[in-house]
Amino acid sequence: MLLVTDNVSGGIVHYVSQLANALAEEDETVLFAPVGVDRQNFSPKVRVKELPVGNTLRNFIVNTAYLPRAVRFLTALQQERPEVIHFQLTPPWFLLFFPFLRKYPLVTTIHDVRPHTGSRAFDQVISNEAYISCSDAVIVHGQWAKEVLGAGEKCHVIPHGDYAFFGDYEDNGGSAEETGTILFFGRIEDYKGLSYLLDAMPGVVRSVPDARLVIAGSGDLSPYQAAIDPAWCEVHNRYIRDDEVAGFFKQASVVVLPYIEGTQTGIIPIAYAFRKPVVVTAVGSIPEVVDDGRTGRVVQPRDVDALEGALISLLTDPKGGTEMGEAGYQKMRAELSWDVVARRTREVYRSSIREKSRYAGS
Repeated sequence: MLLVTDNVSGGIVHYVSQLANALAEEDETVLFAPVGVDRQNFSPKVRVKELPVGNTLRNFIVNTAYLPRAVRFLTALQQERPEVIHFQLTPPWFLLFFPFLRKYPLVTTIHDVRPHTGSRAFDQVISNEAYISCSDAVIVHGQWAKEVLGAGEKCHVIPHGDYAFFGDYEDNGGSAEETGTILFFGRIEDYKGLSYLLDAMPGVVRSVPDARLVIAGSGDLSPYQAAIDPAWCEVHNRYIRDDEVAGFFKQASVVVLPYIEGTQTGIIPIAYAFRKPVVVTAVGSIPEVVDDGRTGRVVQPRDVDALEGALISLLTDPKGGTEMGEAGYQKMRAELSWDVVARRTREVYRSSIREKSRYAGS
C-alpha cells in the first residue's frame, strides 16, 4: 500500500503515521512525503520515502512541476508498483500526476469537505471535486461529511483514529490535573470560535472562581487580545511540540472545542486518550464522536450561554467529569482504535481493487 502526503509535520502527519503504522502490521506500507517529513511517530515497519514534491502553493512550480523532480516521483511510483495509492488531503499539485496513475486503484481521504472560514476556498473546492472524480474510493470521517460531499457509493465513512500515541511522551508531560482548568488546544483559526469561549469565560469564573482557561497553539491571537484576562487565562501562543501535548491534556479538567464550523477534529481523540471530558459544538461530524451527557457535552455553535452552562456543569461536578472522561476513553478504544480504522481502510482498498479490475475488464 502506498500512502501519499504533502505535509511535513502537524496533524495530518500525525494521522498518516498512525494509519500507516496500523496498516503495516499486516501489509507492506510505504509513504511518499516531502523532504524533511517528521518521522518520529512512524513505526520501523513503515518505509518512508522522501521526495522533493510541493507542500505549499508557493513552492508548487519549483518542487512539483520542475520536470526532473516530477520524473523522480513517477519513477519512484513505478518502482513500488503499489496495489493501492492512498492520498491524504487533496493538494492540487498532485493532480498533475493523475494522467499517469490511471492503472492504479486510487483512494483519497478528504479530511475537510468544506473550506474553513477565513481560508482560500476556490482551489480547495475544485481540487476536492477533481480527486473525487479520479478516485475509485473516497474516505471521510463522518456521516455528515459524506452527505455534504455527495460522492455517492464511492464515499466511505471511517472515523478519525485515536491519538493515544501522545501518551508515549507522558513522562515529559508535566503535572497532574489542575482543578478548574479548561483547555483550548490547537492552531488559532477563525472557525474554531475562540471569541465565543472568551465571552463565556467571565460567567464561568463568577460561578467557579478557581476556573482558568489555557489557550495552547500557534496562530494570530491579536483579534482576541482585548477579551483575554490574565487573571483567568494562560496563553501559550506557539507551536506545541509532540512531547508537550501530554502535559497540557493531563492538567485539564475539560477540553473545549467551541467551533462555529468544521468537518472533524483530532482534538477529541487526544482528549479521550487522556480520559478528559469534552465540550463541543454541534458542527460537522464532530457530534458523531461525542455522546452528549456520557463522554461530554454538545451545545449549539455561537451560543455563549449554553457554552458557559456546559463548562460550569462539568467544573462543578468533578465526579461526573471523571466518569465522562473514562467513558470517552472506552469509546476511543472501541470505536476509534487504529485496528478498527485499518481494518475498515483495508476493506475500502479491496473494494477499490475490485472496482479498478472491473473497469479495466469492461
